[in-house]
Amino acid sequence: MSEMKQGGDGATAPRSPSHSGFVRGLCFLCGVKEEDAEGGAPEIAIGEENEMVEQGGSEAAAARCPPHPGFVRGVCSVCGAKEEDAGGSASRLAVGVGYTQRGRQVLPASATTSIPRETNLATLLRTRKLTLILDLDHTLLNSTGINDFSPMEERNGFTSNTMGDPGMGLFRLDAYGVPVLTKLRPFARGFLEQASAMFEMHVYTLAGRDYARAAVQLLDPDGVYFGARIVSSAESTRRDMKSLDVVPGAEVVAVVILDDSDAVWPGHQDNLILMDRYHYFASTRRKFGYNMNPMAELSRDEREHDGSLAVVLEVLKRVHEGFFDSVLDGHFSDVREVIREVRRQVLLGCTVAFSRLNYLQDFAMDSPMWTLAEKLGAVCKVDVDETVTHVVAEDPVTRKAQWARDHNKFLVSPEWIKAASFRWRRQDEQAFPVTRGS
Repeated sequence: MSEMKQGGDGATAPRSPSHSGFVRGLCFLCGVKEEDAEGGAPEIAIGEENEMVEQGGSEAAAARCPPHPGFVRGVCSVCGAKEEDAGGSASRLAVGVGYTQRGRQVLPASATTSIPRETNLATLLRTRKLTLILDLDHTLLNSTGINDFSPMEERNGFTSNTMGDPGMGLFRLDAYGVPVLTKLRPFARGFLEQASAMFEMHVYTLAGRDYARAAVQLLDPDGVYFGARIVSSAESTRRDMKSLDVVPGAEVVAVVILDDSDAVWPGHQDNLILMDRYHYFASTRRKFGYNMNPMAELSRDEREHDGSLAVVLEVLKRVHEGFFDSVLDGHFSDVREVIREVRRQVLLGCTVAFSRLNYLQDFAMDSPMWTLAEKLGAVCKVDVDETVTHVVAEDPVTRKAQWARDHNKFLVSPEWIKAASFRWRRQDEQAFPVTRGS
């Protein structure tokens, strides 16, 4: 796909010779200025309210745009033909209530879809950016009190006098009144640099304002990624919850959320990409009830090139591409549907049967693991048959586990599904064997 630029001259015109329409004086496909375009096109005003638009087209426009995907304020959104010249053969399309995909109407995740205001939508389309909302703690970094180190961490050199090591991504924060040691997640700054080309980024944390600003200063010392776009607990409207209503300019159809907790986003689950938590220090592992040793005790860390942030960056690239492919085809997409489609590709082609998972066999279809597998594109079954490709079990001696071995099917632990969810790709089944007590 060719990149869209702000502004432009006659050299950019060949990428959009018919100029779909101009928003704020710029073609919203190729970015050429209206005064530089030969013949021009009507200015398109995208309103804030849901509007019904019709498909159709004139004979003159048909050669350039068969069929017309839809009209916005009386103008074809692709070729600029006037609706009054249309032959009346159009089907109806709800902008903001749904979107078309290759002529097919798709309903959004929620009936309360919000349409970006004119300036916001023009900016998104012109600069090829979406909105990305990022959590701080356990997503981009991990902090611990300087008096909360475990005995093993102390043996590894962490004490109340530790001042940090920028080369290792370790920083001490004292300025806001509660001394902590903060560890940046590997690849955090590289992730922000690359993500900033695709997204306007915001930080949203339920931590205090002073801590939020100090932590963002570590990630973005020059203020080039976030600027003043920081939401802390002081600005949040609901205790221990997050909502887009406090994020300036955030429009639900064009927002991607990256967070380690789905519970804090009750109203925006379909916008959320869930991260696996970054636990570098022992105190945070204890807080969440994990029994495994933290990385500070093991003197190791996530890898940059294939760690969690590198993985999610590739997912964001796919979401961004899917969204703007739709726009370039003349349709207005909904990022929530794009996220769902990308997620559905993870276990596509897998048929999964569950064996006594958490001993809820009679309620298997209501179990979180069943729901997660379906979101990842798998077909789920209560019992086994010839179509089953995987049996998910916790106990290797169950009837279904034995069936899987007898029929040369994959026998995996529930962690296989969880890993696929966090890594956004099917995982090697051999790495997730079913052993007694797993």
